[in-house]
Amino acid sequence: MKLIVGLGNPWKEYEKTRHNIWFVMLDKFIKAHNLGKFSFDKKYIAEILVADIDDNRVIFCKPQTFMNRSGDAVAPLANFYKTESKNILILHDEIDFVTWRIGFKFGGSPAGHNWLKSLIARLGTPDFARIRIGVDRPLDNNFVADWVLSNFKPEEKKLLEEKYDEVEKMIDEFLKG
Repeated sequence: MKLIVGLGNPWKEYEKTRHNIWFVMLDKFIKAHNLGKFSFDKKYIAEILVADIDDNRVIFCKPQTFMNRSGDAVAPLANFYKTESKNILILHDEIDFVTWRIGFKFGGSPAGHNWLKSLIARLGTPDFARIRIGVDRPLDNNFVADWVLSNFKPEEKKLLEEKYDEVEKMIDEFLKG
């Protein structure tokens, strides 16, 4: 059993922000593979979709907590389905990457990210896979919160859309092990 979690913030006002790039990418993946539709599950405070891909049961999750409380949705879901941490993939934005850069990482520290701290604390381990996509950093570090909650510029949107194939390939590779 695999668990793929796209991080973002709930509510329409955050829909097109940098923090929500993974809600968008995950929706594209689900649609491209014709896997169905997410539905809200009150027990997990998340939109959930369970699908079978190449003989693997996969749970897709979009927590409806705010980013910094992502562990509140992910850990109970992982525990219920007895998903080992090595079979969890967290998809998140990364301000330390330029807008188009994508990277894969397994394990590691939270590097100051409160939402990673939440996940690590609730899962009890940092040993899970991560795909990070760059959203760049504001010129003034005092405006990081405003930056990640801002919309992409048109030229940035285009760059990110061009990266979807790479994202899809990385998710497929994770699913294959």
